[in-house]
Amino acid sequence: MSIAGSIFNHQQKSRKLTRQQLLFLSLFGLGLCVVVAYLVVADLWPFAVAIVLALPVFVLLHRYPLAGLFVWLLLAQFLVVTDSSMLRRMYWLIHRALPPITIGIILLSHMLHIHKRKLPKLGGAELLMAGYLVVTQLSVIYLSDDVSANAIYIYDRIFVPMCLYLLIRLMHPTEQDLRRLIPFLILVLLAQSVIGILSWSAPQMLPGAWLDRAGSRTTGSLQSYSVFTVVVVTCGLLILQSALNHDMGKTRRRLQYLLFGLACFMIFFSFSRGSWLAGLVVLIGLAALYRRFIIRFALVTIPVVAILLSAGALGAYADWASQRFYSEQSEEAALSRLPIYYASYRMFEEKPVVGWGYGNFDRFDRLFQERVGDLVNPVKDHASHNLYLTILAEQGIVGIFFYLAPMFWWLVLSVRAYSKLPAEGFWSRKLLVIFWLLLLFHFIVNNFSNMRVVYGLGLWWITLGFIGVMVSRSLSAEANQPEVRQ
Repeated sequence: MSIAGSIFNHQQKSRKLTRQQLLFLSLFGLGLCVVVAYLVVADLWPFAVAIVLALPVFVLLHRYPLAGLFVWLLLAQFLVVTDSSMLRRMYWLIHRALPPITIGIILLSHMLHIHKRKLPKLGGAELLMAGYLVVTQLSVIYLSDDVSANAIYIYDRIFVPMCLYLLIRLMHPTEQDLRRLIPFLILVLLAQSVIGILSWSAPQMLPGAWLDRAGSRTTGSLQSYSVFTVVVVTCGLLILQSALNHDMGKTRRRLQYLLFGLACFMIFFSFSRGSWLAGLVVLIGLAALYRRFIIRFALVTIPVVAILLSAGALGAYADWASQRFYSEQSEEAALSRLPIYYASYRMFEEKPVVGWGYGNFDRFDRLFQERVGDLVNPVKDHASHNLYLTILAEQGIVGIFFYLAPMFWWLVLSVRAYSKLPAEGFWSRKLLVIFWLLLLFHFIVNNFSNMRVVYGLGLWWITLGFIGVMVSRSLSAEANQPEVRQ
């Protein structure tokens, strides 16, 4: 303000100040060129690019912070597993740096009154999230044998995904903002579908780091079949909600219907029985919301699938899917998980309050594995296949309470807010139900896998963040309505 006053009141001083600014900017630009040139010569060009883009990125995130969420969704999917040092550096920028920096820009703009946006008040859900972060860090400090490594896991798997949640809650996105997200979801769905299909048909075209389960499961670029299906079902359901509740041309609408069908196919193509179960439950929920569409969709897709099967186009994949259900190998794989489930229960029984320490499941579980009746005897040390049993074993009742409490907080408030939302339209009760169907999908697949991939964990908190925005906006609108006197 003082600079502005000088400009308007003292022209001579203003000119002198302008020359000083030009000199400063020239020297700064020259120094920046030297730094960038050094980084390029030193083969640190990703950092050079980051420096060059820092100012425009800052301006973009300041003006529209949700762009940080869009960029994370679009790029982080390719960075969660890689054997490239360059992509690993990009992981630092996109996953580890972008969400916290975006939150910092929002808070700094608010404190300095640079932007007129009004931040919403946070509440009990966010306090419970902070509680989970604190108890997990304390668990690592007091019970872990590798504090630094587990602290990094906490940052990647808990803190950054929670930053994505906070970004949504602080920005309080509108229906228009959510519509802007749809094109990014389309790109994510197409990318993961193409990578998933190539992993079976032309694996030589993909990086080796993405082919860990090639020939048995479909994981895309995400390392985990459960995370892969979480991603495609999230994209598919929100794309469908847009197609059914938005004015658009017939061609565009039909393309979005095809994308929903692609998401359904990729759930089948994952060859994950837990994902098949979760997909069936979600499809039943969709049938309750959009009965006529689901009936028409089934009448079209079932004959198409039957023709493809009879023509042999999907014959090999259908045979593999059948083996996933009926073969002795499949039965053995399912039963082999029983000892690890039982070990989780026994670990919880031994230390029910705070558990054995975050990240310590693989360290102690073998001590608690034993024969389960006449079904199976543990021969090797299996990995955990249940997120919630793992949390119970590692962090006890305290950990599982703080982890799930934010979800139940918004579930209770969703029941209150449901009738306040519009019955039809994109931003409506149906959208709220779809978000809860997505969390239900998460919940089911997490009972068959221990989700550790940061992209899947980020989607959990992003979905919960949108639920929080819909519910809080609905309840605050009700509270602000003027009281009508009889």
